[in-house]
Amino acid sequence: TTTKYRVVAYGDSIYAGYNGSTTNAAKYAAPTVEAEYLSAAWNADVESVRRTKSGAVASDIYNNKIVAEKSYMQDSKTRVVTFEMCGNDGLQARTAFKKQTGTCNYAGMNAAVSNCKTYVASAMDYINANAYAGVKVKIISNLHYPGYTADNVQSSCKDATTGATVNLQAAFLPKLAAMNYWMCEYARQKGFQCTDSFAG
Repeated sequence: TTTKYRVVAYGDSIYAGYNGSTTNAAKYAAPTVEAEYLSAAWNADVESVRRTKSGAVASDIYNNKIVAEKSYMQDSKTRVVTFEMCGNDGLQARTAFKKQTGTCNYAGMNAAVSNCKTYVASAMDYINANAYAGVKVKIISNLHYPGYTADNVQSSCKDATTGATVNLQAAFLPKLAAMNYWMCEYARQKGFQCTDSFAG
């Protein structure tokens, strides 16, 4: 068509098109599918611009993609800005916790939740302040829990209060739920849609 709009997506491997390895990217990652649906709904060409970094934590996505590459969302063709982050913060904290012996230290998991809250809120504020004025929709996609079933095992470390090992699933799920809660709550406060990836 003569009309062209743009979807801009910032994030990590999920929006990059993760498909099992760093050398195997899925062509039909969420931003591409979104662009195709919008193309049909708007009867217009829709370009999907993915500004992503596989393995990046929330601070990296915020600083080196959303802020450093703001020009993509400032383009006058842009109608949708979407982002996702925090998955790698959670995965790194999970990996570190699984390796613990002795007394369990929950600081890493708590820091992942805190960092997620900080950078999700900052990202929304930055997008609100910098995206092209004609943007129609702003979206955050929350977290899925890969490995939920596999985490139904006991830790190698012991809880300081109970003296017993902890179930990894029971330790990790509340942290992920807290991240997802704040993503959707900040979305409500700051004019974003919250896309649920958790149930996927």
